[in-house]
Amino acid sequence: LYRNSNIVINFFEELGISYEKTSFGIMPECLIKSQGGKKLINCLLQHIEQPLCNKILIDLEKSDDGIIALFYDIQLDQFIRIYTNYLVLATGGYAGQFNYNDNSPGSTGETLILAKKIGARLKGMSTVMSHPWSIYNGRQILLGGVVSLSQGKIVDEEGIQLLKDEYICDAIARDDYHEMIDEILHFELDCIKQKKDMYLDMSHADETILNERFKKYGFSTKVVKNKRIKITPTMHYSSGGIEINANAEVINLNRVFATGEAQFNGDLGMGRIPGQAFAAGIVFGKLIADKIANEGVFNTQYPITFKDPLEPMQLYSKENNDFPIEEFQKKLSTLMVDLIAPDSSVVSLSLHKREIQESQNIILSSARGSGKRYEDILTLFFGYFVALEIIEDLEEKAFGIG
Repeated sequence: LYRNSNIVINFFEELGISYEKTSFGIMPECLIKSQGGKKLINCLLQHIEQPLCNKILIDLEKSDDGIIALFYDIQLDQFIRIYTNYLVLATGGYAGQFNYNDNSPGSTGETLILAKKIGARLKGMSTVMSHPWSIYNGRQILLGGVVSLSQGKIVDEEGIQLLKDEYICDAIARDDYHEMIDEILHFELDCIKQKKDMYLDMSHADETILNERFKKYGFSTKVVKNKRIKITPTMHYSSGGIEINANAEVINLNRVFATGEAQFNGDLGMGRIPGQAFAAGIVFGKLIADKIANEGVFNTQYPITFKDPLEPMQLYSKENNDFPIEEFQKKLSTLMVDLIAPDSSVVSLSLHKREIQESQNIILSSARGSGKRYEDILTLFFGYFVALEIIEDLEEKAFGIG
């Protein structure tokens, strides 16, 4: 990324997007600080062929010349096969499998599992990053410039101070708490275990400054109720993923590429360098495009439809049943949080693995659906594979393997 960082500026200039240097790197110039990504995507969509929508990837097969990808079209209720020489996996990570997360709905890890099936190597799957300041049940993260107005006062429903470490409180008030995120998250998890709701106390914040700060960062002041903001930790980033080389080509797979959060990005648990999402997408996107253009082997066949899914995907049926998908999703999310908790033992991992395999068997034998329901069942089905990958990674680390 560093060696090719000039690509970022060239990219913005090519698209005619004004940019600025920030502490997060070169970012699109934007009045509302949290909407730079939206500005970039809207501009980019004007220059590319419109993407196919309502299609979910259900399987990958490796051929001599490239990849065979199988999709299900939710709206048309049909299956599609596409043959292509090149495949770029830019599907996000797997944080979407957790109940509280701020990721896109599609970041649920299916592609990582399918890539492994055709020979990719997955690494660091137990490494994820939680963020302490989320609102709307984890769907949106408050930036530090807003959080600091609380002066580090985190209270319960009765207004009693919960966070009593003055050093951390002062750091939050200075918006200089990032080295203490692990300690803050441990404090929040203890509150959750004790079933205590948490609130940022904004009673000492100047109302004019509060409104200006919310506007600057693109948040609605409606989230402030009785001068408090209800918060919860949320799953923000998954560092584990597909191993690549310096050109973002998947190790062991020619002409298959991975970029963004689908890549393996280290296993230190600290998440991305701020602004890395912009830089990684732009830099690796350019490197991938250049390699494909220079090779110039194009023989993509247009979609071919077929009627029935593959045998492992026989979760499909036009007749819906009453399988409790949401109940199983919550169980899976709880299980995955248990897996990444600091006190996971080898014995508990073994028990979790057995529980996962039992749940997968229940899904295969009982769950059926079509349309959006089929997508939800598949997400759940692959979620258990993601959980098994997390367990494998934890076992490797426990025994010093790999």
